[in-house]
Amino acid sequence: MKSRGFTLVEWLIAMLIGVFLVGGGLSIFVASRATTEDAFDQSELQENGRIAMRMLTQDLKWAGFWGDYTGSPMKEEQGMTLSSGSTLLATDDCSDNLGGGSLPPRKTDNRAFRAIWGARIDNNKGITGGAFSCIPTASRIANTDVISIKRLMGRPLTDANAAGNRFYLATNTQAAQMFKGGEPIPSVTAMPARQLWEYQHIVYYLSPNATTNSPELRKRYLTANGGSVLIGGAMAEGIERLSILFGVDDSPVPDSTIDRYVASSNVTEQEWSEGRVVAARVFVLVRSLQASGRYVNNNTYQVGDVSVTGNGDGFRRLLLETSVSLRNPAVMGGSS
Repeated sequence: MKSRGFTLVEWLIAMLIGVFLVGGGLSIFVASRATTEDAFDQSELQENGRIAMRMLTQDLKWAGFWGDYTGSPMKEEQGMTLSSGSTLLATDDCSDNLGGGSLPPRKTDNRAFRAIWGARIDNNKGITGGAFSCIPTASRIANTDVISIKRLMGRPLTDANAAGNRFYLATNTQAAQMFKGGEPIPSVTAMPARQLWEYQHIVYYLSPNATTNSPELRKRYLTANGGSVLIGGAMAEGIERLSILFGVDDSPVPDSTIDRYVASSNVTEQEWSEGRVVAARVFVLVRSLQASGRYVNNNTYQVGDVSVTGNGDGFRRLLLETSVSLRNPAVMGGSS
């Protein structure tokens, strides 16, 4: 029986078929990998955006929440009292453009107390009135908003749990008393039916990551001994822009109805102090953490009153928007 090998033509045909098979397999692999990367980027954008929105809207909803205390204003007079330890050094505080700090003002202080206040970081990374000096200039991102929120946190505390490195507020329907952890707690006899709460001043802003320069949402909170302290690590990564439009009530007699939405820089001092800011529209632009070599972003995103363009870079972006009704507008206004 004679045996023979493949002819040259047969080898060429087999090699050609093999090339087609390998090429087809590679194209499927490349397409699958690109699809997987796209899906991962979209998932990352949605998750980071969801985290940022949840934190911002949760605190905005409760701005100006003072437990069962219904008195006004939040100032050391009438039903509001401050302990001797309820003080902060100006250098440790995170003050607004009027010099108002984290704590309710003393009766001799004519500055308004604002449970919510927002400001825009300008092109030179400055903030109106020198506000928020607690945020280093190098840690700011131009054309983004900073939001200051003062509120009571969580649920009422037991006496034993109101002794940490925090400020606390004892409240009933008629009175409120602030004290520092470690100071004497108002007794139930002196303050019938009182409840204890942690008092907090929260500041949200965007900052570039010190290592990757990727934008991220940062948060400062209030401590009794250290003042305004930066929480370590990003609250949400890839947050490129934060813009908030505030709903203002223009009625001669405030009725909590939104008459117009304006940027934070266009809300007047009187409107802030009178509690005429009754709602907020929050815009968050999320950017992927890494650029893709196969993607070109030439889109334009309207982030509130700020336009952001992709400029042909390789970063994917996702624009999120939500509206928040401020629950306590009637008690958020201060007095002068």
